[in-house]
Amino acid sequence: MSGHRCSSASIVCAAVVWSVLALAPRPAAAAPPHRDADPGCLARAKAGLATAARVGDKSSLAGEDYDVRDYRLQLSLDPDVATYQGVVTVVYVPGLEYEGELVLDCVGPVVSGVTDGEAALPFVQSGGALRITTTGKREAAVDSVVVSFGNALPLREREGLSLWYWDFPEDTDPVISSMSQPDAARTWWPCKDRSDDKARCRVEIRAPAALTAVSNGSLVDEVDHGDGTLTRVWQEDYPIATYLVSVALSDYVEFGSMCTTAEGSVPLRHWVQPDDLTDAQVDFAPLCDMIGALEALVGRYPFAGEKYGHAEFLNMSSGAMEHQTVTSYGRNLIRGNNHYDWIMVHELAHQWFGDALTPRGWQDIWLNEGFATYFEALWMEHLHGLAPDGDDGYFYWMRSKRWASDWIGETPVYDPFPILDQVVYDKGAWILHMLRGRMGDESFFELLADWTSSVRLHGVVDTQEFVDLASEHAQADLTGFFTPWLEATTVPHLTFETLVLDGPAGDGTRLQVRLRDRSGVSFDNVYPVRVTTEAGEEWRAMRLVGAGSTQAFDFTTAVLSAELDPLGWVAWRLAAATPDPLRLLRAYPNPSFNGVVALVYVQQDEAALDLEIFDAAGRRLYRRAVAAAGSALDEREELWHGRDDAGRAVPSGVYWARLSGDAQSTVLKFAIVR
Repeated sequence: MSGHRCSSASIVCAAVVWSVLALAPRPAAAAPPHRDADPGCLARAKAGLATAARVGDKSSLAGEDYDVRDYRLQLSLDPDVATYQGVVTVVYVPGLEYEGELVLDCVGPVVSGVTDGEAALPFVQSGGALRITTTGKREAAVDSVVVSFGNALPLREREGLSLWYWDFPEDTDPVISSMSQPDAARTWWPCKDRSDDKARCRVEIRAPAALTAVSNGSLVDEVDHGDGTLTRVWQEDYPIATYLVSVALSDYVEFGSMCTTAEGSVPLRHWVQPDDLTDAQVDFAPLCDMIGALEALVGRYPFAGEKYGHAEFLNMSSGAMEHQTVTSYGRNLIRGNNHYDWIMVHELAHQWFGDALTPRGWQDIWLNEGFATYFEALWMEHLHGLAPDGDDGYFYWMRSKRWASDWIGETPVYDPFPILDQVVYDKGAWILHMLRGRMGDESFFELLADWTSSVRLHGVVDTQEFVDLASEHAQADLTGFFTPWLEATTVPHLTFETLVLDGPAGDGTRLQVRLRDRSGVSFDNVYPVRVTTEAGEEWRAMRLVGAGSTQAFDFTTAVLSAELDPLGWVAWRLAAATPDPLRLLRAYPNPSFNGVVALVYVQQDEAALDLEIFDAAGRRLYRRAVAAAGSALDEREELWHGRDDAGRAVPSGVYWARLSGDAQSTVLKFAIVR
């Protein structure tokens, strides 16, 4: 500040002082346009599956010592007897570490036999794994096993393959359908249930001829067995993750059309319950326009030569699942008034983000859900524009994803707990929104097109790969931008102070800005500043890395006022108005080598808390009450001695701590090594 004097024409008082601009608090997120559904219904429906308890560990037991190339899944389904029989042929290539034991994930099916196509092979089914002894260590050549299995069809189970009825409780008009995200494919067929080993898949479904069987890819054959049953053969020629393999069987009616866009043609096919046909024809009518809009941004529909469409199901009656080439669509979403177009475009976007580009591991799930949620906003921009105000359009939609709590104290976006927490969707979308604001439209959309280019398409991707590509397009290292938004559980808590000084152009033409972040996290953000001068509005960008920055901006006429980020390109809060409500800060030592872990947290309000410890499978191992300690923002600690509620020492592994109380919750991951 030295060397400058306060001009009589300045908008501040004669003494040289810093003035804090009056910034209106951000309103709580309003309901998005054209819908009265809770925007979190997709996440809650999926999260219910992702945290459900079941036999076996949630992580895959199948190893990395072999690579699956093809599955041939043959199923016999009959709703009248509520059982299923199956045979799966697994074509694989052994890796250098393979020593003759092929391990498949298998929790629900009962295996009756395994062969190599000719001779029987020894196997053991135990603890969620099917261990098959082949013939010793193999060279890197294609091999295969054939597994026969079956079991009863569970009734009205949202997870896995289940029997439902359109007319409940009368239990008439059956539908058999699957829902496997994130790791429930193993509950109905033996497979390598990992997202990072995609393979081609042929699904053959034998069922009563009066019913229609739907699966991924293209219908390549129908076989009438002459006994009242029919086999429909679906071939998915693009690599597919096991959680995306779909089965839907019912007395469907089918309708569709050919969608022609600037990029090519896509057959649209939909299968719905007969009573819902008229409404579905209205609701699915915008689909071709959606495909054209997405193709203009990220390239041709990634499953060219196959189909896209929907199969109605009940596993999530108010949600949907992005099964590759045929989204499973909840019955309650079909209304005949386009009320849920936002869900339809969300699932369509998954065909690129999740299906064609599949996360290497579930810690990267934001690359699915954050991107698909962001494309809801891009669709609204396509329809209504980028105007910052109004009841429609891009900015309105993004504001609808901004929580009143700004996700403070919730799970991080990267490696979340639970896997499909709503934070992954909404904060994930906001990371892309903020990245767009920082990079500018040209570089940002070039990045998206590059991300979905043939270099990565139909493979597996991870967060670091996206960070590296974004940095390349931005021509700057964006690690400092991404890391806190992905891993921290707070947002910047800012003070924004201005001083108007005399500049080179005369009285009051220099604006000096001081920006401070009191979050305690080293964010790297670029904040837009709207400056009103006597000549009109101008914009300046102010970068803040860490705790504080002071910058000066010169103008050709006198400065009248300034606003920080008035359109909402960055998620931040006023420091004075928003102390941290409840937040776990860190665990130490991490990892712990003796099982004792100190959990450090801050708490604004005087309230009793619950401390809970979960393992990586989502099972709660430990719970105790934490007494209220008075309102303060000083750091506090709670010790956990590495034992469950029964006093047993927990094994080595990754664990999650959760503190909760008075409708607030905060989670933190740590590790124990014994």
